This record gives sequence, structure tokens and C-alpha cells, in this order.
Amino acid sequence: ERLEAQKLMRGGIMRRVLILLVLLVCFIAYKQCVVITYPDEYAVIMQFGEIKNITQESGISFKLPFIQSTRYVPNNMRIYYIPISDVITQDKKTMVADSFVLWRVSDPTAFIRTLSGNVVQAEGRIGNISYNSMKNVISRLPQTEIISGRDTLALKIFDNIGDSLDQYGVDLIGIETKHLDLPDD
Repeated sequence: ERLEAQKLMRGGIMRRVLILLVLLVCFIAYKQCVVITYPDEYAVIMQFGEIKNITQESGISFKLPFIQSTRYVPNNMRIYYIPISDVITQDKKTMVADSFVLWRVSDPTAFIRTLSGNVVQAEGRIGNISYNSMKNVISRLPQTEIISGRDTLALKIFDNIGDSLDQYGVDLIGIETKHLDLPDD
């Protein structure tokens, strides 16, 4: 009798362990199949390093487990503060510029292919291109025109940038100058 009771107990434990293992495998398969996309992001389905699908709408979608992976790319407007820097005007006067750029990812495919989907790399490119554009525009204007025409300065810088960020899948929304001052000395 005792032997049979032990067999029944072991059988019950084995059955519970088996049920837990099945539930664990189902949970892992579920986590590998389901893709949850939030409103402020793109969900990019990758298979062997190639982009297979891009989901822009928020919600739940599915992918092949263990074969496909998911990368998320921001879909919201972002702000990048250009480091404060000195710029020289047409009349060889130094001014201190403090600006920021509003941008968003417009083409997740190009964003992933050119910048590996990395926001920090994108901001580095945006910062370089924006700073060079600001420097070029300000260097063609005298200081008095820069001070009196700050409203049009942002538009000139924006126009000078043009579509140079399109190749990265980035859409430039605007560039604004917070401060444009004379140096401390």
C-alpha cells in the first residue's frame, strides 16, 4: 500500500511539473510571437537582418517565433539641443548661439539602414548638419541684421539645411535659436 501511495504521489508531482513545463513553453512561445506597438513608435520586424514589416499603428501584431525579431524606432517628435557654440558674423564679430532642433523619424527603413536605428547617432548627424548650416548662414550676415532679424534667421537656417537629413530617414520639423548673445568679453 505504501508503495502504491508513493507511486501515486510521484505521478501527481510529475504531472504538475509537466503541466508547469507546458505552460512555460506556451508563455515563451506567446512572448516570441506577439509584438506590441505603442502610439509613439514604429515596430520593425527583422528576419536575418532584413526588414520584413513595419507597423505604424499602435496595437498587437504577430511575428514568427525565434526567426524574426523586433526593433522599435521612435515615431514621436523629438528635441535635440545643439551645444552652445561661438559663431562668427560677416563683419567678423563673435556671437554665442544656443539652439535646438525639432525632428522625427519619417522613414524607419532608411533610419535603420543608415543609422542602425540609433537615436544618439541621428542626433549627432542632426547636430553637425544644423550647426554647419547655422554657421554658414550667420557668417553671411552682419551682426546688426542677425540681432534685428532673429525671426527670419531660423527660417534661413532651416532652408539652408534643406533635405540633407532625408537620406537618414529623418524629417526636420524646425530649428530655433534660444539665445543669440554677444560673448562675455
